[in-house]
Amino acid sequence: MQAYFQQYKFAGDYRLRRVFAESMQTAVAQQAADCVVVIPVTPATLTTRGFNQVSGWLADGTNPLCGLQTVARTKAVPQSKKTRAQRLLLTQPFALTRPAPRIYQQHVLLVDDIYTTGRTIRHAASLLLENGAKSVTGLTLAR
Repeated sequence: MQAYFQQYKFAGDYRLRRVFAESMQTAVAQQAADCVVVIPVTPATLTTRGFNQVSGWLADGTNPLCGLQTVARTKAVPQSKKTRAQRLLLTQPFALTRPAPRIYQQHVLLVDDIYTTGRTIRHAASLLLENGAKSVTGLTLAR
């Protein structure tokens, strides 16, 4: 998995999205969710990489709701370079997009690539719940 993510996510080999696309689309379809929210990347990361690695898996079979955006425009240090302690100290990195997504009383499925400490998903879930989501479930490819 480390080699896969290095090539797909960090080297930008978008063709590798196909390796797990069917599995992720199937996993998403099996969830009892009203809407799907993908963890966003910063605008700088999107410009550099050219794609959101999670959206790449879902592009062909799922229409994820764009409901979150990053507060920061860039990252001083990528998540993958932070220690567990540094990750756990992070403040809320997300905000809702405008117009606000339709999440009120919805069962939301939050999709990310890697679950390390759970801090990213917890931040996103708390924001969605504070803004009316009925429930939030996380789904990641790797842990």
